[in-house]
Amino acid sequence: MAKTLELKPEEVIARQYADRLILGSLTEIHSAVKLSELAEKLQADGIGLAAIRSLLASNPHRFSYVDRRWVPASRVESEGRPLNWILFTTVDRFGGPMPLSLLIKEVASIKEEDEESVAETVLRMIERDPNLFLTDDNAVALRTWVFSAIDESVERALAMEGVTMDEVDAINKKLGDKFDWRADNAIEKALSVTAPVNVRALGAAAWLVLNPQVSHAALLYNWKSFNAKLLALPGFVYGAEGVITSEADAKKWISTAVKLAERIAPSVEIDDSAPIEVKAEDVERMAGKIRSGDATVTATKLLEENYEITPSVKTFPYDLENLVNALKAQAGLWWVGGDRFRSENSAPDFVESIPEIFQFAYSDQVDEEGELVDVELTDEGLSTTLRKLLNHPLATDVLDEDIMPAPKQVPDSLRLVLKPIHRELGTFPMCQFPTGFISGSPKLQELIFVDPSGKEMQVWANLEARLLFGLFNFLEQPVESGAVFSVTKTPKPNVFDFEWLDQHDPVVFITSQRMEELRDIQARSEGMSTFEILQEVMTHHPKGADFLTILWEVNVVRRSTRRLVASLLSSYHCFYQRSGSPVWHYDAKKVEQGFDKTKRKFVIKR
Repeated sequence: MAKTLELKPEEVIARQYADRLILGSLTEIHSAVKLSELAEKLQADGIGLAAIRSLLASNPHRFSYVDRRWVPASRVESEGRPLNWILFTTVDRFGGPMPLSLLIKEVASIKEEDEESVAETVLRMIERDPNLFLTDDNAVALRTWVFSAIDESVERALAMEGVTMDEVDAINKKLGDKFDWRADNAIEKALSVTAPVNVRALGAAAWLVLNPQVSHAALLYNWKSFNAKLLALPGFVYGAEGVITSEADAKKWISTAVKLAERIAPSVEIDDSAPIEVKAEDVERMAGKIRSGDATVTATKLLEENYEITPSVKTFPYDLENLVNALKAQAGLWWVGGDRFRSENSAPDFVESIPEIFQFAYSDQVDEEGELVDVELTDEGLSTTLRKLLNHPLATDVLDEDIMPAPKQVPDSLRLVLKPIHRELGTFPMCQFPTGFISGSPKLQELIFVDPSGKEMQVWANLEARLLFGLFNFLEQPVESGAVFSVTKTPKPNVFDFEWLDQHDPVVFITSQRMEELRDIQARSEGMSTFEILQEVMTHHPKGADFLTILWEVNVVRRSTRRLVASLLSSYHCFYQRSGSPVWHYDAKKVEQGFDKTKRKFVIKR
């Protein structure tokens, strides 16, 4: 079973919802001898076999593994128990209103009787038991989930139900002073305005109005009929912690639950079986499937489909390695990194080479002495601060980087910053990725970036070109320069979580207005030296600017290397730094002083 793990609040809600869907299907098919049967029923909900196995094995409160098959834990615990205990426990473990037909089916299984013979008894017990009630859509719910006060004092009722007056006030604020709880559609309107909302708190808000603290007043709040309607309203889902929310929001729980299942899979132990023997005929059949299609197929998915082996099985690492090696040896298959395989030569053409736009532009303009105006200096000719900044990830770019050795500890998550040129093309330079974050083999790999909604992007990494292709999400990013996003490793090979962060990099962010100004310079830059472009850029920064800011702005106007911009700042008298300050300043009065002659010996000949 899974080791104890700290779960985030949203993960608790998500897994309880996913567990309920699994439990419902498990009850419906009586028991799961093959998990593929369960996966087939839950396919439409987006829960695959690997997630099912992980979730089943990590929640003994809801699921039991008996005689090599999965059953509801409440079924095992109900043996020899009275019917009212069985009903309450089964619905409680279900975690939400349980369809009556499903409950009858489960009771019949526990009692080892046919469904017809137990149906009448179950219905009669629900009517008599004060802790159970039937919703308007014929599901069974628990009184403990809802606000069930009648004529108690406000203080006693709220205390009994675990509701605070602050919660009720927050609901009333959303509803407004004119909300009428007596209207026929009051519950529907209240839910549409307040969801997601705590069911007991919503009931308390209605109870305070409908059952006023006045002697001889009519008590209009009937907890059973109120909640029978509330919990049956279409388009809403009762979730963990007694919160009811919209179905649209609940769909996001599945994505969260699947990610959680992947995270906890390594801590789950289901069996101690030996690694499988990958037979030649099986490999050929699987290879044939890959060759005949246009899409990528993962070895993980093949293990799941053919052997019901998922990451939570102890032998999974060995089984995956064996299958990957066997597939690599198959003719006509193309290994695109991790456990991913495609038919040969099926990548888009544009990922094979570096676009021409990334080539750097150099000016041949000369000064009065016949020397080139735009020159690059060796490290010795650069200012000390610039020499250090040359290898900053935000100073480098495709065709302009020195590949650094892998750090001692490769991070699991990266904070990355988008440049305008890459936003326009849907590309990204690998210089911002530390060596080792992406495997060094093969040279052309398919990566999958998954955003918070579960949407996937197919991204191609050309390790020789040091460039990522296919990040079309960039095209929708309103911030042209300096938008920040994160890329985080997942347990799946070559699959990463991708998320825009609600921030921009303060050093390299360029406003829309400033971008227009830079494009105006670009429009008239033909025939200008990069030195002249740099002057125009610096004119905008009377209080000085960071080297990275200057570099990114110059590159909007003209594709220029980090060494060229650093060399111009270091070798012309009109650019300077004040002592102890990281920013660079421009003095237009010193332009006539031209090039610092002491730097001439450091000029790199081209």
